[in-house]
Amino acid sequence: MARVGICDSHEIAMAGLSSTLTEHGLEVVATAYDRRQGLALAAAAAGLVVLVDIDLRGGDRAAGDVIEAVLAAGGVPIATGVSGEPEVFLRALRYGARGYLTKDLPTRAWADAIRAAERGEALVCRAMTSALVDEYRAISLATPLGEVLPSDRRLTRREWQVLELIAEGKTNRSVATDLSIAEETVRTHVSKILSKLETPNRSAAAARYHRLRAAKA
Repeated sequence: MARVGICDSHEIAMAGLSSTLTEHGLEVVATAYDRRQGLALAAAAAGLVVLVDIDLRGGDRAAGDVIEAVLAAGGVPIATGVSGEPEVFLRALRYGARGYLTKDLPTRAWADAIRAAERGEALVCRAMTSALVDEYRAISLATPLGEVLPSDRRLTRREWQVLELIAEGKTNRSVATDLSIAEETVRTHVSKILSKLETPNRSAAAARYHRLRAAKA
């Protein structure tokens, strides 16, 4: 049975999702109504599929922060929303969502999508495939192919933010305060950064960061 977390600021939507997903054999184990609660949920998201409303309360990047925190904790984030506009879908993917579900879809489609995400599948509906292809082409024209192709060693946007603060000499606690995330989440990010950069410690990672910035300049 897939275990699910739900982050949605609308009480009726939350109640409806919890009820219908349970009817389809999914176990809703945690809920959150805003960014603060979402980050708390994300801290224990390992093994969960977490639905995050793209308009979650708590600031312009509330949904993005929660999606990134879910990823960092080992969960599977899926963005949800009313809008089917391509830019909303693409924004969700840039945050790190495994896919995007619109709220006009039948509940069976949601249940099937959650199980597919748990298996590691990306959720890209046919209507949004062309938008994704167009985005890929636009990036490819401006970026070397090696920077576009998926890579386990590419840092996420949040990991770059953490690395930048580490390079400034900040502690995990200071980084957590600056980014409004849990200190444990920072430690997870740092571990992944060291692995991806193949550096033995924070000082080496900071030095690598400064070299990358100098080369980019």
